[in-house]
This record gives sequence, structure tokens and C-alpha cells, in this order.
Amino acid sequence: MNKNQQAFAVSAICLSIILAGAIIAYRPGVVDQDGGLPMGFRYPSGIGVSQGVPTLYSEAFPTLISEEATQKTISLTGAGTASATADEATIRMGVEVTRDRAAEAISDNAESMAAVIDALKLMGISEDDIKTTSYSVYPQYDWTEEGRVLLGYTVTNMVQVTVKNLDIIGDVIDAAGNTGANRMDGISFGLSDTKMQDLKNTAYVLALGDATDKADLIAETLGLTISGIQSVTESSYVPARTYVDYAEAGSDMAISSKAPTPIISGDLSVSVNVHIVFLFQ
Repeated sequence: MNKNQQAFAVSAICLSIILAGAIIAYRPGVVDQDGGLPMGFRYPSGIGVSQGVPTLYSEAFPTLISEEATQKTISLTGAGTASATADEATIRMGVEVTRDRAAEAISDNAESMAAVIDALKLMGISEDDIKTTSYSVYPQYDWTEEGRVLLGYTVTNMVQVTVKNLDIIGDVIDAAGNTGANRMDGISFGLSDTKMQDLKNTAYVLALGDATDKADLIAETLGLTISGIQSVTESSYVPARTYVDYAEAGSDMAISSKAPTPIISGDLSVSVNVHIVFLFQ
């Protein structure tokens, strides 16, 4: 073997030894102790160091928890109620007529209803505050031994009347009854939009104050410091509304009493409940 062949053989042997050492030393996915993980820790298959540090090893790399999740909170509900006297009323009234023929019933009903509406306008009720809610024409039957007997046709015309001056409610009912209204289905008292919004705002302020007072009491008792508010939500809202049933009268309802019909509305209440999450230290 000449010198060139000997040198080539020696080089090949050295290269084989170096390559074998590299293969033995190469361990994919293993992080050195200096990297922060214990010797021998391996990433799951397919995940390398370049893709981030795993959170499953909590001693060296504790799991990151959002700041919101670690905040200390107190959850409380506040209630508020505000009351005021009703400033408007809605009356459901109408005319019901039964005649032998449908055309006759329709004509007589229209005549009576026109008289009622004219009377309401004379009382100061705006035409915009008088709205038709239902109109119907249907036959009336009686059952005898011979079978069904037609008694006539009934026409019913109902309107909704909004009265914004509560001092004249009784007079409005009397005027309608005296001119042909023989159906009074009920009265509901309410608040105008402006007054309702004012009452609602007052109830909200009271509810928020109620929840804040509770939070202050808890903080003082437990030695805590309220540092802020995480969230505020409305849990319930009950608008003011009352209803007074007015007995339905017969077709001969004619109010001849000199005394006006007494109607008393009383106070209405708006209730609000809010849910507040307070932050504390």
C-alpha cells in the first residue's frame, strides 16, 4: 500500500469516528439544563424549541393567567324604586249595536260612534288621541227546538282614548256614555314619555347607590379597599302601569247622574335592579 492509499484510509477512519460521535450526541427535542428545563425533558413529537416554551412544566415556566381572571371582585345587586302620580290615562270604550239587518246595525253604530267622538273632541281630546282598536260585524243566533234562529246582527266599534288631563276623566266617561258609548272595557293609568324617563333615571340612580352602599359596608367590615368597577348590568326593569277595570254596561247605558264618575289614579312606581361587579384590593 503506497503512502497515498494509507493517508486516504486514515482520513476515512477519522471521518467515520467523527460522524458516529455526532450521531450519538444528536438528540432531537432535548433541551439543555441551561435552557431552563430539566435534563432529559423532551418536547412532544413535532414541536421544537423555536415554537415556544411549553406551559405544562409549571415550576420553571408557570402557566400565564389573564389579569382579569386574577382580579378580586365583589358581586352585588342594587334595587331602586321611584314613584310619581300618573299624568295620563287610557280609556277603552266603544259602541255595540244589534239590529235585525246588518246594514241597519252598521249605520246605527256609525251614527252613535260619530256622536261619541264629537263629544270627546268637545272635552278637549285631540283626534290623535282617539284610535280605533277593533271593529266587528257578526250574526246573533238563538237555538230552539226547530233549530238555529237568526236574531240579528251585532256591530262593535272600540276605540282607545288617551286623556292627558286627569281632572276630566270622569267627565270624559260621562260625555261618551251620554252620546252613545255603551262599552267601557277599562282604564289604565300611566306616565308621559318625559315623566317616565325622569322616573326611570331616578330609579337607576337609587339602584346604583344601593349597590355602592352595600359594597362600602362590606369593604369597611372586612378591611378591604374598593379599587374600581369591572361591570354594571341591568337585571330587571319594571315600568309603571296600573289598570282599573270598568264594568261593561248594557246597550241602555245612559249616565244621567248629576255627579261625575269618580276615578282616582294614585301613584305609579318604576323599579330597577342592577348588578355590579366591584374590584377590591
